[in-house]
Amino acid sequence: HEEAIPAANAMLAGIAKAKGWGYYQTENGAAFSPDILSRFDAVVFNNVSGDVFTPAQRQAFKAYLEGGGGFVGIHGSGGDFKYDWQWYVNDLIGAQVIGHTMNPQFQKATVRVADATHPATRQLPSTWQWTEEWYSFDRSVRAGGYKVLLDVDEQTYKPDGMWGQDLRMGKDHPVAWWHCIGKGRVFYSALGHRPEAYAAPEFRHVLIGSLAWTLRQEGTGCDGPEVPRVKQ
Repeated sequence: HEEAIPAANAMLAGIAKAKGWGYYQTENGAAFSPDILSRFDAVVFNNVSGDVFTPAQRQAFKAYLEGGGGFVGIHGSGGDFKYDWQWYVNDLIGAQVIGHTMNPQFQKATVRVADATHPATRQLPSTWQWTEEWYSFDRSVRAGGYKVLLDVDEQTYKPDGMWGQDLRMGKDHPVAWWHCIGKGRVFYSALGHRPEAYAAPEFRHVLIGSLAWTLRQEGTGCDGPEVPRVKQ
């Protein structure tokens, strides 16, 4: 995601400046210590791929979220196709990426708003057209109690992956959702592969709203004990 990352970084820095939010960008996992994380209200994973933390850094991040920190994960931060940190996949994101479109890789499809009341979606039309490298997951997070904000209509694109892999999830194919980890607010969007995404008004609305929510400036949720989810 070497083209998307700088585009997203520039957008995030611009949003922070416009909103008057403090902002710090790093690619150093050492920032994930209890002391440093305590200085921040939210963490954004901008297309973070692979295993990037030591065991101590993993524990610090988990404790930070459970204690009330915020998390926004963008596209490639969904856990790749194989991920060794199962808490990240099963609890933080809620599902495992199994592949993405390759025939062709980028396709225009219809995105549907599943919940128009959330700060990340309330300025969006009920449906809109979006060109993306469409991720598919091993399960729908909806069944596990995660709150779906956006889904994609598989009838509007070809969900075929590498070497003809069948990536159909059916009628229930979420691409953005939120949930709580302890008192922490967590948001993930499978959208955001192309650099053009970060100049598009629809995706800007999604990211600005999700950031305001995870920073607890807008919306509600995640202020008490975690609501038990369905075992999967």
